[in-house]
Amino acid sequence: MSQNIMDRYYRAAKSFGQQLEDTQLPATEEEKKLRDLFGRSGIETEKLLSVYFDVTIDEEWIEHIEAALPHLEAAIREDRQFIKTEGNVTPIERVRKVSRTSVEHLSRHSEMITHVPEEGEDLIPDKLNVFENESNYAVYENRVLYMVLCYTRDFVDYRYYKIAQAWKECRSEMEFVKSIQTEGGPITVQYRYSDGTNGPDALEGHDASKVKRLEAIAAEVSILLSMPLMKSVALEPMITPPITRTNVLRMDKHFKEVVALYDYLSSYTGEGFSLVRHENSLEPFSADMEKRVTELAMFGYFLNGQYGHNLSEELEKRYLEEEERRREAERRRNEARVREILGRAQEGNLSSEEYRALIVEEVELREQAVAEAERLRADAEAMRINAVNAGSRVTALQEAVAQGRADADNLRIQISATRKSGIEEAERLQNEVNAVAAKLAAEQERARVLEARIYGLMEQFGVKVPGVDLSEREQFLELEKEKEAFDRFFERNWGVAKKKIRRKILWKRG
Repeated sequence: MSQNIMDRYYRAAKSFGQQLEDTQLPATEEEKKLRDLFGRSGIETEKLLSVYFDVTIDEEWIEHIEAALPHLEAAIREDRQFIKTEGNVTPIERVRKVSRTSVEHLSRHSEMITHVPEEGEDLIPDKLNVFENESNYAVYENRVLYMVLCYTRDFVDYRYYKIAQAWKECRSEMEFVKSIQTEGGPITVQYRYSDGTNGPDALEGHDASKVKRLEAIAAEVSILLSMPLMKSVALEPMITPPITRTNVLRMDKHFKEVVALYDYLSSYTGEGFSLVRHENSLEPFSADMEKRVTELAMFGYFLNGQYGHNLSEELEKRYLEEEERRREAERRRNEARVREILGRAQEGNLSSEEYRALIVEEVELREQAVAEAERLRADAEAMRINAVNAGSRVTALQEAVAQGRADADNLRIQISATRKSGIEEAERLQNEVNAVAAKLAAEQERARVLEARIYGLMEQFGVKVPGVDLSEREQFLELEKEKEAFDRFFERNWGVAKKKIRRKILWKRG
């Protein structure tokens, strides 16, 4: 049970006990006898058992994994691969694309040309060696990355599984049977409570946040393992330690962190958490709990009377009468005290503190009167039925109610109009935001294309910009976005260029 629920019900239980000890409505001899009988009955049947764990998780290894996760993702996004080029001799009618390598190969193999074209016609060979590039992602660094991800997954899953297993053992049970004999006949109260919810949801405080971080780590590692690159590498044999420190693993900042995470986890010797088991058993209950259980039996006795004998309306009536009697008694005590203080004021014996206390009491009385007026207004309809002979007062109340309804209708209309105008204004602003966002995205795309073209020209002419370091995370991610934007720009223009090439070369159009 959460701390908030426990706090609320403890306060309610304290208030419940104080109400039962209220001297203005003392317990009768019958009530005392019933409470005494319930308290002494069924002692041998009382049983309480509670099993729970204190979980303490070392935060150091969680922080190491969390710090390495961005580098694991960045290493995957580097998309490392080696490209293998293979050529196949293909009949010319099946050739779809001619590369420069194919033309160079044809220049060295004239046997693929079996006839000379007529004057003015193009030279067309019978066969052509078509070269295709095949990407292979099973490089050593990617296999190391996959192995570290699997090791991290197993490391976290093992510890989370151990904690979850402990939570499954948590439980709470309570039961008792109390049978008493009264003058009216026997009464039996049989109670059994079983709670198996003392698991992860019941954990609160700092370690609860650590458990959530564990769940987040497990989810993120699972996502990384499901990325296409890792799925491809998963088909290759798993590498076995120790890891060979290649240049990439030693120099690339992301792969360096991947290896560092593996070194840390593989050398970690502790469990990374501690579980302290608690088991509390009471047979029979303690004196304080016996008192609470007796009140529980008495409350069942009360509920049976209220709902089993249809006493709700009568009890509510007597409750309101008692509340009115207490308010009247309190008002009389306050009036007597005010008269006493005013009498002393006339004699000149009233201090400033007593005068302030008098003002405070008067304000409290006014506030109570206002609260009572609000309650009476809510019960206006019932008062109208009970006060048929008070014509003038009923009329005034009816007018007040009608005015209140009219004000409520006007307010409802105003709220409806305000809500409608607010929705329209929100839609207009959202449309403007969307338009500005679209323009901003287009400008960012254009700026990145221009930036990429500038870098391309600088690289083409061997120009280096002093002081520019694009290897940092933020700069490199922006460079990656510029590359993607330029790729899209290139694809669009290449599509237009291909159409022009077809018209000029294949279709002989200008």
